[in-house]
Amino acid sequence: MMLETALVLLHVVAGIFALVLAPVAMATRKGGRAHRLGGRVYFWAMAVLFVTALGLLAVRPNVFLLIISVLSFYGAFSGYRVLSRKRPQAEQGATWLDWGGAWVALAAGVGFIAWGALTLLDVWESAIPTAFSFLGVGFGTLLGREAWSDLTSFRQPPADPNWWWFYHMDRMLGSYVAAVTAFMVQTVGPRLPSGLEWTVWIAPALVGGPLIGVWIGHYKKRFSARPRVGKAKA
Repeated sequence: MMLETALVLLHVVAGIFALVLAPVAMATRKGGRAHRLGGRVYFWAMAVLFVTALGLLAVRPNVFLLIISVLSFYGAFSGYRVLSRKRPQAEQGATWLDWGGAWVALAAGVGFIAWGALTLLDVWESAIPTAFSFLGVGFGTLLGREAWSDLTSFRQPPADPNWWWFYHMDRMLGSYVAAVTAFMVQTVGPRLPSGLEWTVWIAPALVGGPLIGVWIGHYKKRFSARPRVGKAKA
């Protein structure tokens, strides 16, 4: 099928761009030209990944890849959009795009939790292992929590002038961890012994989550010593 082949090709190319360019943005000076360009290309690569994933999922239904696709794209979307609302007090607040994205993400998170819970309770018949049902609940909870946090902050923005920096780091890096997860699921997962496939779904988060926390903590200490850094560009 020509359309499916085109979607696969676009998906692979976008995935390569995302996986390669994100480390460039991480390694270069924050606010510098290379950082901004790398981040911008990463975001659009993730957008293409998301759209092509939806197209492929229509042909090859896969709940788990749907979950990780939504989770990774919402992280990139919200992390990129926050740069447009760094100073809500100066009328740089959330727009309909931010509100709409958060509500869709919240609905998706609730849906993933419901799916995982129903399969665990055998209300929804499925041949998937129990571990994968827990993954549906876990990732759905994470997505819903992020979306709800955003909806809350739209109404009452944080007082910390540096909040957007930490938010940007957390969401963009979290998105990258989710993208790496999807990559490993496709490449490493099939090679694992039967019954251990689910481990590849949590391995990137177990490694990446603490590292993100340490990196954000580093900047919080740095900013507390130099308060004016909150005015820097990202």
